[in-house]
Amino acid sequence: MSSKKVIVPKKLVIERLPHPEPYGEAIVILENGMYTDVYTADDGSLFTITNDEALIEYLESHKEKTN
Repeated sequence: MSSKKVIVPKKLVIERLPHPEPYGEAIVILENGMYTDVYTADDGSLFTITNDEALIEYLESHKEKTN
């Protein structure tokens, strides 16, 4: 599977940690215990680029509803 850019809803983030690599922005721990690196988009939303199918499924199942 190729990598996919996925929005990380801020409501799922329970902790934000410094990224261990100089090119990264932050590592977040999610409320289900998963963790991923995140970056901040121009609009302030968080996103990750991942090929982890379980993480993609979890994040997409918790998309913030917009009306």
